[in-house]
Amino acid sequence: FLVFINIPSFFESGTRNMPPPFKADPARHCPVSSEIVCGEEPVGQDDDMHEYGNYTFHMTVPGVSRRLDFLCRDPSCGVLVKGEDAAEKIVDGRVDPFLFEPDYYLEAKTGFQVWPGSRLLVEALTCPRSCANCPEMLTWQNKLAQGANVVELGAGIGVVGTCLAAAGGCVAITDLTTLVNNAVIPNIVRNSEEGINGQDESFPQWMRDASTAKDSEPYKIGRGWAGGAVIDWMAPLDSQLPAEVISNIDIVVGCDCFWMKKLIDPVLSVVADVFASSKRHPKFLATYQRRGASPALFSTVDEVLGAVRSRGWTFECLVWRSNEIGEDGDNEVFLFEISP
Repeated sequence: FLVFINIPSFFESGTRNMPPPFKADPARHCPVSSEIVCGEEPVGQDDDMHEYGNYTFHMTVPGVSRRLDFLCRDPSCGVLVKGEDAAEKIVDGRVDPFLFEPDYYLEAKTGFQVWPGSRLLVEALTCPRSCANCPEMLTWQNKLAQGANVVELGAGIGVVGTCLAAAGGCVAITDLTTLVNNAVIPNIVRNSEEGINGQDESFPQWMRDASTAKDSEPYKIGRGWAGGAVIDWMAPLDSQLPAEVISNIDIVVGCDCFWMKKLIDPVLSVVADVFASSKRHPKFLATYQRRGASPALFSTVDEVLGAVRSRGWTFECLVWRSNEIGEDGDNEVFLFEISP
């Protein structure tokens, strides 16, 4: 008994059911905005925050009277443009102080520097002139200015969440314990309005409830508020944030959270918990940076979008641009709006 299969037809039928590779709409290309200026410099040895990093990365936000400063352990990667001050890598031979921390994986180590997706997301949510080719971004900017409740995943040193707070949002800035304690919270405090924190009667209750990290409390930053919280993507969200916080989230944001293949499903599982529990119809604004090396380790944009589709969700590329990242060359970074 023999069965003959037309091999080409068999594989062609499977290929026909696959969506074409993702290609960004040229009309959504977004050049670097002149409304934001970034830079970095080495930290002076007499700086009282020196223990938290060797460099200061700084960023301006439209409508905020002073620049925002962030301590980080490594220079930024692919973020700065011509004319902005860049710092040279300092090699001091010291052992990484977090090397033996239980949550300090490779993905956590990269959180101590700033990546291109952070700049793109901050520009998209705070720079009105940058959104001429994407009216949807003006809607998100207005929501943020009105005090939207935001959860940032994989915040690293907290640049995005702090900037979104300065623009008017109430932002829970989250990452693993090592990053929250040694980067997020120190940088929130560094950028806070002097004397205005969770003891002030004007702070939003959602912000107080969302600031769950040890020794964390909400701080006033610019026109909004920020606080720190620990979220491990490998654990259920309802075991890490109160139900009342999850049910009132307006926006989830994340920059380059999917860069490793193994992170795609854990990140989307956290977002799924928010989609299922929030009564405010939230969406997920996420950046993704293409990479040209190590295909076995790094995810592809089509793998990420395929995982989004497999959950029955939809996505739209709001804006994108090209960035050069060292030896990896020139690759695109995209900002997606993901909806349940």
